This record gives sequence, structure tokens and C-alpha cells, in this order.
Amino acid sequence: MTSPRQPFDLVILDCDGVLVDSEIISCRTLVDILSPFDPGYDLETVMRRYLGRPSSAVTEDYERMTGRPASAGFTRDWRAQLFAAFRSDLQPVQGVRDAVEAFGSDYCVASSSDEERIEICLRKAELWDLFEGRIFSTTRVRRGKPAPDLFLLAARERGVAPGRCLVIEDSISGVTAAKAAGMTAYGLAAGSHFAVLDQRQALLAAGADRLFESWHEIALEIAPAPAPH
Repeated sequence: MTSPRQPFDLVILDCDGVLVDSEIISCRTLVDILSPFDPGYDLETVMRRYLGRPSSAVTEDYERMTGRPASAGFTRDWRAQLFAAFRSDLQPVQGVRDAVEAFGSDYCVASSSDEERIEICLRKAELWDLFEGRIFSTTRVRRGKPAPDLFLLAARERGVAPGRCLVIEDSISGVTAAKAAGMTAYGLAAGSHFAVLDQRQALLAAGADRLFESWHEIALEIAPAPAPH
């Protein structure tokens, strides 16, 4: 006998590492930018420090390392390098389109990235048509993840109680935020960055209710139950 499906009225999706396989690309860019100031900033170190966190965390570290405010040129050059890499190499996380198209509930994106970056990623991954008008960026709240503010904003604006929301995340800060918001959190280890920094146990320790290896597994778990004959 199968267990009954957990009813969710809203599925809230992180973007980087959940919808698009972007984490290694973005973290390699940060290694290029920050390692001249601190040679200890290798790929694993950058991942541990920044996965799931807003760009302000990078800017703050740059200012600490250099002892000077981050100029507009720093941000512009960083974004130009990052977006060029995305346009060249970014791919969707395998199976994401089929899974999202099979959702039986409302869904949206709640990401630590800004709107421009989210749109560039989703367009390059050919997912924009699924998410246009369903995007919540960290720029809309005062406190980013691991605070619950962004997820609570998404739930409020989609008209769903937090307890009826499922969050799908790949980062510790994202899972922490989801649990602080009173939501169910599923950890997803489908991004290529898990081969560099395996955070499966860390996601569970942060409070993830379940851990999945692929979108296919999640789709089987939360797809609508077949109608009785």
C-alpha cells in the first residue's frame, strides 16, 4: 500500500542549482575574481561560502579583502564575466521541464539572484516560458536567505499558507530559510556542483524533510494522484 501524497498548494523553487546547473559556472567566476586577493579561495571554498547567498555577500568579502568599497566597475565586470559564461555554458538541470509541467499545484521561483540574472539563466536554459510572471527575487526583501522573508513573500503573494508550501532547494541557506518559514523543504542533489562539494548530509542536518537525487524522483513523489475510475 502506498502512502498518501502530501498535499501542497504551492511549490517554491530555487533557481541556481535547482532549475539551472549554474553553480559551478558562477563559483568558478568568483574564484577568478577573488583568488588574486586570497589564494585560499578555491572552488570548494567559494561553494561553501556563497551557495544560496545573495551577491551582497561577495561584495562584502571583496571590500574586506581589499579594504576599499566595491566600485561600480567591479560589479559591472563581474556580472559581464558571469553572464558571458552563462550564455556560453549554462544548461537546465536534467528533467526539470517535464517535472514542472507535471505539477498539479501552483508554483514559482524564489531566488537569491536578482531579476536580470534569473531571466538570463531561465532564457538560456529554455525555461522562461514556464516561469515568466512567477519570479520572486531577493531584491524584494530586506533579508535574503537564510532568513525566511523571501519564501514568506512568495507564499503571501500567491495566496497560500506557509504550511501548504513545498520548497525545493540545493543549498543549506535555502533549506534553513524554508524551515524558518514553516514550510516543507526537499533537498535536491541533481546539480553538477554536488560532485565538487557534496552537501547531502548538510542539507538534511539543516532540516530538509527529504533528499532527492533527480527531478524524476521528485516528479514521482509530488505528481497529482491519478483520478479514481
